[in-house]
Amino acid sequence: MDEFTSEELLEQLQQLDEQPRIEAKRASEIGKSVMQTICAFANEPGLGGGYLLLGIDEPSSVHESFTVCGVTDADTLLNTLQGNCREQFESPICVKGQVELLDGKKVIRLFVPELAPSAKPCTFKGKFDSKNKRKTGIWRRGLNGDYECSQQELEPLLLAKSGTSYEQIQLADAHWDDLDLSVIALYRTLRSKVRPYAEELQASDAEMLYALNLVRKQQDEWVPNVAGLLLMGKPLALRRLLPSVRVDYVRINGTKWVEDPEHRFATTLDLREPLLRLIPKLEATITDDLPRHFRLKEGDTQRSDEPLLPHKVIREAVVNAVMHRDYQVNQPILVVRYSNRIEIRNAGYSLKPEATLGDMGSKLRNPLIASVLYDLNFAETKGSGIRTMRRLLKQSGLAAPVFVSKVIENEFVATYLLHQLLGEEQLNWLTQFSHLHLTDDEAKALLLTREIGAIDNAGLRAITGLDTLSASQVLGRLHHQYHLIEQGGASSATYYQLAPQLQNDDQLPLFSGEAEASSEPNTSDLGTDTSDLGTDTSDLGTDTSDLNPATDTDLPEKLSQKIEQLTPKARRDKLWPVIVWLCALRPYKAEELATQLSRKETHLKHSHLNVLREQEKLIDYLYPEVINHPSQAYKTTDKGTNWLKHQGIEIE
Repeated sequence: MDEFTSEELLEQLQQLDEQPRIEAKRASEIGKSVMQTICAFANEPGLGGGYLLLGIDEPSSVHESFTVCGVTDADTLLNTLQGNCREQFESPICVKGQVELLDGKKVIRLFVPELAPSAKPCTFKGKFDSKNKRKTGIWRRGLNGDYECSQQELEPLLLAKSGTSYEQIQLADAHWDDLDLSVIALYRTLRSKVRPYAEELQASDAEMLYALNLVRKQQDEWVPNVAGLLLMGKPLALRRLLPSVRVDYVRINGTKWVEDPEHRFATTLDLREPLLRLIPKLEATITDDLPRHFRLKEGDTQRSDEPLLPHKVIREAVVNAVMHRDYQVNQPILVVRYSNRIEIRNAGYSLKPEATLGDMGSKLRNPLIASVLYDLNFAETKGSGIRTMRRLLKQSGLAAPVFVSKVIENEFVATYLLHQLLGEEQLNWLTQFSHLHLTDDEAKALLLTREIGAIDNAGLRAITGLDTLSASQVLGRLHHQYHLIEQGGASSATYYQLAPQLQNDDQLPLFSGEAEASSEPNTSDLGTDTSDLGTDTSDLGTDTSDLNPATDTDLPEKLSQKIEQLTPKARRDKLWPVIVWLCALRPYKAEELATQLSRKETHLKHSHLNVLREQEKLIDYLYPEVINHPSQAYKTTDKGTNWLKHQGIEIE
C-alpha cells in the first residue's frame, strides 16, 4: 500500500464511500478494539494490510464527519501498541507507527502489513478453544468492520499456510467411480486437436490424470481431488460432493433484478456439469439467447447472422468465471441476462489489482484447473484474455466490459453492455444536462447508473480508470452539487441511484441491435432443464409477491408468543430463532425486524443480522447482487430452515 500521511488518510475517510483498509478510532488507550483491528488487517487475504488512525472521532449527532480529537501522551500509547504487537499475538506483528500533528493535535498513524500466507493466521495468545467453535482468537476484516472468524472461515488461511489450494483437497467420500469416463475421453479428443502427440495421451486414464495432478492414490485406489471432480466428475457426484458447484442462468425482461414480483424470471436454467462440458454448454446458452446482427463482410456473397457479443468474448467471460471462482465458497455462479446487459457473478475477488486487469501476466486461484483449460485452448495464456475481450468489443462498436472486484465481499462481477455506452440514444438523453457542462467521467457515471440501476465507486473506476478518491469526487459532485443521483447504503457498501425525477423518465430505448435483430433469441433449450430450480433456488432469491409488511396477527401463534417473551437484553439463543423464523415466513427488511422485535436497527444489524448472514449462514440477502438495494431484505437459507428444525420449529 502506498504511504499516506495522516492528513491524506483523514481526507479519504471524509470523502470516500469505502474504507476497508482504513480504520479510525478515538483510542484514549490501547484496548481490545485496537488490537483486534490490527489482527484483522494482518489476516485478511488480498487486502494488502491497512491503516489505523488513532485520535479521530467517528461521525455522530454532533459531527457529521470524522473529526480530529487527538491523543494524550502519544509516545506512551505508541510504545504500548508496539509492545502489544510483540507480546499479545502468537507470532509478533511488525507494524509501522508514527506520531504526527493533524489540525494542531497529535494523532498516531499506524500501518499494519498483511502477513504472508505462511505466517497466517495471526491469533491472540491462548484464545484458541477447540470446544467452543465460535472462539478462535483470529480476527478478520468484514463489510461492517472486524469480526472473530469461525472455524469454517479459518480454513482458507490454514490451507494457504500449508501451501495447498482448495482444488487439491481430496474429499472424504470421493472415489474413482465419481469420474465420468466419457469426459476423460473428451479430454483426450480435445487435447489431441491441440497437440496430437502430447505425452499424457500415451498413458492410461489413471496415469494421465495423475500427471495432470487430478488424482492421487489412497491405499489401492486412485481418488480424484476437487479439481478432478470439477473438470471430469459425474453430475450426480458433483451434486453429492459439491452441491453448490453449478451455474444459474437467469433471463430477466427489463434492466432491473426485480421489476414484477409476479413474474420474477422470464427464463431460468440450472447447469450442473463437469467443466469440460459446462463451458461450451454455457457459452452456447448465452449465445443462443442474444439477438443477432445481419452482417455481410467484404468479399462474402452470403450474409451471416452473428450475436451481439463476439463468440470469443463470450468464451473468455465464461472461462474467467469458472477458472477464477473460489470453489470453497458455497455460492453458484450467477449469469443474469438483462435486456441491455449480461452480468456474471462468481465468488472470489481478483488476485490481480483492478488497475492491472488486462495487463500481461496472471495470478491463478486454481492453477490445476487453469492448466487443463490452457492445454485445451479454452483459456488465453499469459493473462491476455481481458485485453482480448476489450479489443474485440471495441472492434464491434460495443462498450468495454465493467469489472468490479470486491475483496471484502470475496466476489467478482463482470458486466457486458449490449450497446455502446456513449451511443446516439444515450448522447441524446444527456443533452438535457448540457447546461451543467458535465465532464466525460460524470457523463459516464450518470449513464452507467441509468443502464444498470445503480453505481458504486468500484463500478465507476472500472469504466473510467479513475483512482478511488477521484471516483468518489465525481459521484459526490453528481450527488451534492447537481442532485442527479441519490446515495444509498453507507461506508463500504455505498451505492448511488438516479434521483427520483430522473427515474420517472422514460427508459432509454433498447440498443438498436435488439430492434434490428434478424430473429428472436433462441431460448428453446431453456425450458427443458429447470427441474432443479423448483427446489434449489436459494441463491436466486425468493418470491417477493407477499413482501408487504405482515401484521402481528399474520404470525403463527407460537412465534407471536416467543416475540412477546423476549426481554430487552434477550440472549442469542432466544432472539436468533425468532429472527430466522420470521425471515422464513417472508423476506423482512432490517427496519421491519427492528420494529417487530422492539430493537434499535443499528444494534440489531451489527450484533445479530450480520452474524447470522456472514458467519452462521442462516439468513441471506434477498438481493445479494446489490447489497444496499433500497428494498433490501433478509430471507432464511436452506441451512437456516434445517437449523430451525433442530430447534423444534417446523415452517409450514
